[in-house]
Amino acid sequence: MELHTFFDNEVKPAMGCTEPVAVALATARAKSVLGKNPDTIALRLSGNIYKNGRDVGIPGTNGLKGNLIAAALGALAGDAAKGLMVLEKVPAEAVTQAKDMVDKGDVRVEVAEKVPNVYVEATLTAGDDTVSVTIANRHDKVTLILKNGKEVFKAESETVAAGGNGKPDYLAELMTMDMPKLWELAGSIDKELEEFLLQGRDMNIAAALMGSEGEWGLSVGRAILEQGKVGGDVLSKVKGYTGAAADVRMSGASMPIMSSAGSGNHGITAVVPLNVLAEDIKASPRQLAEALALSHLVTGFIKGYIGRLTPICGCAVAAGAGAAAGLTRLMGGSPEQAELAVASILASLMGMICDGAKGSCALKVSTAAGEAYLTAVMAMEKRGVQQREGIVSTDMKTTARALSTLSTEAFASLDKVMVDILLHQPN
Repeated sequence: MELHTFFDNEVKPAMGCTEPVAVALATARAKSVLGKNPDTIALRLSGNIYKNGRDVGIPGTNGLKGNLIAAALGALAGDAAKGLMVLEKVPAEAVTQAKDMVDKGDVRVEVAEKVPNVYVEATLTAGDDTVSVTIANRHDKVTLILKNGKEVFKAESETVAAGGNGKPDYLAELMTMDMPKLWELAGSIDKELEEFLLQGRDMNIAAALMGSEGEWGLSVGRAILEQGKVGGDVLSKVKGYTGAAADVRMSGASMPIMSSAGSGNHGITAVVPLNVLAEDIKASPRQLAEALALSHLVTGFIKGYIGRLTPICGCAVAAGAGAAAGLTRLMGGSPEQAELAVASILASLMGMICDGAKGSCALKVSTAAGEAYLTAVMAMEKRGVQQREGIVSTDMKTTARALSTLSTEAFASLDKVMVDILLHQPN
């Protein structure tokens, strides 16, 4: 697998929760075609996009939340050329205008049926002109643009591997690999990728420090760090700083995050625990970069099986597994020990559900980070899962297939039920 292709597609900067940001990107792109501010905005969202965008903070809005404000802000002031950084540096007057649009009922949303899990269709109307933009399968993948009913853009189909279930070549290939191969790939990163991975570390640690020093979101991370006091143990720091970064992101701070597998919280979980341990053991930048590469690769591997947006909490199951593997590498472990650490964290957290992005995600992210550290320690001591335990196997691919079945079949109705609860739940 060509590593640059993987990292170019799966690890990229994002500002704000990527689901409402995808909504903002769609409306910003539509506005660029429409050429003027819209009178109305109509959204059709997959249940997963709706769920994850309903209650999460939007960057630059001083605490405003939800898909509707993201849509209006993207249309009024978003920069589509910035991709997932579309809401960077939005002016205060645009926030006021966006809120007015939402308050007047000029932005509407419905949940679409029988669409991909990642799906945004935004239709902007101004006078007699209408522009519709569709994003599908990836948060920043514009697939179709219509102006006054006529097609003005249609994305070329991505190259997919035979038998890859519609997944792009690089992801289908990743899913065929085992831990020793992922371990080898992580050790083969070139200088350019090493620098990129460390830049991502810098982004996510900046958010962690921001969360540790102020009252953001539920202040999960700061509470943990204060309990550990100065010089607290590594476990407290892992949980605290990871939770603190999620506090910042979920509250809608204008702080970029290096995402993983389409999610900023995945990126936080995959990155922050490794930096905490690297500082504690004084690992070299190269050692940390290789561990970060493994963390992102394992995260992508698990996500390939369970799906981009799922009823299972990917921060715990996918990014937690990635962090466990990366931490094991930093501790001087082997591929076999990393695979045992992954088995242990999946045995612990595979039942954690995703009921949408919001402040309390910091609790889940912090839990996943702590479990990743503990399972890595256990694997180094030949403790934890050492043989098949229920549906969890010591072979990562076998367990990933079981998780795929859980996510797509056993939990098939879970997302629908959760979305229905959210649609009928009073604010």
